[in-house]
Amino acid sequence: MPLPRGYISHSQIRTYNECPRKYRYAYVEGIVPQVNEKVFLGEVFHGAIEHYFQLKIEGATPPPEAMRAWFTSAFAEAETGRKIAWQAPRQETRERGLAFLMYFLEHIAPGIRPLMVEKELAAELPGSGVVLKGVIDLIEEDYVITDFKTTTGKWPASRALNSPQMLIYKYLFDRSFSAPSASLKYEVLYAKHAGNVRHQTLKVQPAADAMDCLLAMIGDRRRPLPGQRDGILPLLRIPRPVPGKRHKLKHAGWRRRNSPNG
Repeated sequence: MPLPRGYISHSQIRTYNECPRKYRYAYVEGIVPQVNEKVFLGEVFHGAIEHYFQLKIEGATPPPEAMRAWFTSAFAEAETGRKIAWQAPRQETRERGLAFLMYFLEHIAPGIRPLMVEKELAAELPGSGVVLKGVIDLIEEDYVITDFKTTTGKWPASRALNSPQMLIYKYLFDRSFSAPSASLKYEVLYAKHAGNVRHQTLKVQPAADAMDCLLAMIGDRRRPLPGQRDGILPLLRIPRPVPGKRHKLKHAGWRRRNSPNG
C-alpha cells in the first residue's frame, strides 16, 4: 500500500513515534493541530534566516534593520488566519523572536558561508521502493549540514549524538552529491525572555552503526537507535481515507488543512 504522501520524512517519523493517531490525522486525514507560540516562532525565525542566507548567497548581506523589519512583517503575515495557542503573550513572543534574530546576526551569521539553504533532497531506500525526503536548513561551503533550533532551554549534549533528523540529512546528502561526506551540527538558540538569549553549537557524532539502525527502524525491523526512544514505523500499513467517506474525529485542537507540512 502506498504511503499517504508518496514518501517518508523525519517529521512523519517523529509524528508517528509521538502518536500513531496524530500521524493518521495529519498525513492521512489532512488534519493538523493548532500550533503553540514556540512552534510558530520557530517557523518565522526559520523564514527569516532563509531570507538572510539566500541574499548572502546572491552576494548581498542585509543590515540588521532590514532583517528586523522583515521579521516583524513576516510575523504579522504568518499569524493571519491561523489559530495559535498563545501560551506566552503575542508581544512577548515576537520580542523573543527578534532577540533570537539579532543574536544570530551578531554572533552566528558572520562565521557562516552558505552554499545551499532550505535544500530539499530525496533518495530511495535500498531494496524498498520507499522514497526518503528531507529539507535541510543550511549546507555550508565546507559541506557542514547545519540545523537551527529555537527553544526556551539549553539542550543536553546527548540529544544530538544520534539525532534521527541529522542522520537522515546526512544519508540524503551523501547519496545526492559527490562531495566529501558531510559533517553535522545544530545551532541552538535558547531564551525564556528577549533579554537573555544564549547559544550552543552541538556537533552530531553518530555511532558507527547509527545509520544502519535508523534504516532498520524505518523498515520495521525493530532495532532502536542508540540513545533514542524505541520506535516502530509501519507507515505503509496506514490506509488512505476512502473517498467520500467522512471520519469522526474527536481529538481536541485539531482542524482540517489540505496540505500538512513534512
